[in-house]
Amino acid sequence: MSKYTLPPLKEDSTVTSALEQELSQGKFQDKKAQHPSVLRPKLACKVNYYQDKLIFSQDGRDFAFQVNSQSGKVLKKLFSLMDGTKSLTELQQMFSANNSELFNTIVCHLDENNLIDDVAQVRVNSGIDTLLELEDLTTELLNQQVDENLFLKSIKSETSQLPINVLYGFLIETYHFITQQCCFDSPGLSFQSSTKVRQLLNERYTQEYRQDQELLMAALNAIGISREQLADTMPLPETMGMCNALTYWANFEPLFFLSTLGFLAGETRNNFEFYSKACERVELDSGFINPIRQLANSKLKLQPENLSRRIFQEIPHIDRETKQRFRGQTYLFVEIYNNLYKAIWNHYSSASHLLRRVSAI
Repeated sequence: MSKYTLPPLKEDSTVTSALEQELSQGKFQDKKAQHPSVLRPKLACKVNYYQDKLIFSQDGRDFAFQVNSQSGKVLKKLFSLMDGTKSLTELQQMFSANNSELFNTIVCHLDENNLIDDVAQVRVNSGIDTLLELEDLTTELLNQQVDENLFLKSIKSETSQLPINVLYGFLIETYHFITQQCCFDSPGLSFQSSTKVRQLLNERYTQEYRQDQELLMAALNAIGISREQLADTMPLPETMGMCNALTYWANFEPLFFLSTLGFLAGETRNNFEFYSKACERVELDSGFINPIRQLANSKLKLQPENLSRRIFQEIPHIDRETKQRFRGQTYLFVEIYNNLYKAIWNHYSSASHLLRRVSAI
């Protein structure tokens, strides 16, 4: 059944006897018209007018319809406007007439022979709607993997006791991550599409970056690790993998990078809340725990705020192709994030030395 019903044209026209016979036999009587406002027809063939015939050509196939000269020119113009940008309602406004039967028949033939497509109207997604979909997908993917991630599973348990080296290792890798933060935050600070977005990013950068680094350093100093020693230390490959991925997205997919900020901030806040309790359960030194508590409390104060949502409220629309691309990148982002915490458990639970020194290579 064809989904097209063309509006009538002004001129009368005739078709070949074979086509007239098909009409008289009622072959097309069961073809019901849909509401034209939702259809945007697009020809999937070339149209030529030659010797009172409209000829539709596609991949070596030709379909010819006999018309009179005046109607042929009008029809050819009509079909040339079927480029997927105009609805049938708009075409009807251009070509109003009394007789639509011929055009219904021709388009039925085109549709049945795959010579015409229906281009749906482009659905525009607002920035915030797109972000909420990505957040739901991220949460779903992470929940599917959390049972296989011993670090994330253990740190969220109120009874488990993490190995001390894993607790220390988490802080070491977090320190490395934060010291690399300027690499992926800097491109965002000059985000060109919105002054408001740049302002939000600069506020975040100035408020959090230095404070987080100093509190982490204070905790690590309490267990005998200095800034100089950390400068001579290699982060885990998975830590650098996350940093490099965020740096790439910040430079080449800035909107997707911005979509990850709310998730990362929320996970950091939750992880540090669980982490401080895990440190207390194994009774680590207060010199180590106190800066961690300060850091966890500072993150909790930011709980009502989701930076990504504030940013994406400033983004008026995101097209369908971009949204699909972002969904694909979300799978990769969650995999990299999950692998980072797996690596922290796998390495530090069995490592004899906390620091992976460059000078020892």
